[in-house]
Amino acid sequence: MKYLPRTNYKEVSGDGYLKRIVLEAKDIGLKDTLLQEVQFSAGEKVAFHFHQVTREIFYCLVGPAPFVINGQQVVMNEGDSLICEPGDVHGNPVIGNDFRILVLKVGFKEHDTVWLDG
Repeated sequence: MKYLPRTNYKEVSGDGYLKRIVLEAKDIGLKDTLLQEVQFSAGEKVAFHFHQVTREIFYCLVGPAPFVINGQQVVMNEGDSLICEPGDVHGNPVIGNDFRILVLKVGFKEHDTVWLDG
């Protein structure tokens, strides 16, 4: 058993989001795995991008959580899950409301993100 209290998360600000690193591979015991809590704010946007090898599993904590994935609008509600496979183009051109998700990155590689617009 490992108990990891919620303290001193590493926070990383991006364009349109704030992510907190919840668990790293060393905490989980699985190579190339990362768990993040990501908060999105109304009025922001997240540029379209994809990951070359990383698979992302989204779990909606506070919704609704709208995304555009491979040109399709997807709205996650609290408790919904979504899997983005490597190469799935995703982003959020207009964030209309605040929302929060957990993102489990499987096969995580640094510098794996390919940004398609600014």
